[in-house]
Amino acid sequence: MYPTDILIYMTLSYDGVEGNDKNGTAVSHLPLSLLFGSKKSKDFIRREYKQYLQEKDKKEDITFASVAKFWTNNFTDYKRIWELVEPQLQPIDKREIELVASLRLLVQSLIKMNEDSSTIPQQLLSTSQEASAGTPGECCNSSTRNTSVRTLEISPIEVLYVVYLASLPLDVRRDIVFNNSDEGEDKKVDDTTREQLLAEAALISYAIESCDADL
Repeated sequence: MYPTDILIYMTLSYDGVEGNDKNGTAVSHLPLSLLFGSKKSKDFIRREYKQYLQEKDKKEDITFASVAKFWTNNFTDYKRIWELVEPQLQPIDKREIELVASLRLLVQSLIKMNEDSSTIPQQLLSTSQEASAGTPGECCNSSTRNTSVRTLEISPIEVLYVVYLASLPLDVRRDIVFNNSDEGEDKKVDDTTREQLLAEAALISYAIESCDADL
């Protein structure tokens, strides 16, 4: 059992399955998530979402809009998504800094291409830095993040989109990430970025799937 006051930075393979070494000890195959961490104490909210997904009659019923509505209580609580994940610390390695920037660019491009993007309230579009500059937004604030450290600036809508990807079957998820981004942005994002986005979604998917393992 993990302590409830620390973040679990998950290290899993793309399909969310841990491997084992020759001694039978669980080992991971991916580096740490570059975008998010999650608290073990928040398993209860992941269970709510897992049940929600299980109640969907068809996978086609899972849309970006439906996921956004769930995690905002039908667009009435723009901070709820930060109960599921928390932003990672800002990287200091140059390559990781560039990869995070590329990840955000890719996610923003995929959001633009999604048919539900126009239905998302403006309050979900900006980061806390943008909000403090006068743009309306609802990024993680002092009640949901540790303000004593420098965490990534990422908007709620970007988080909601990664959660949306995590809610889809693997083949659908991969098809979206590799084939649905804006053509103008394609030249700015390489396959390494796309694979990392799939990894980010897989980590969230695994956390949701395994949230009731201790019950």
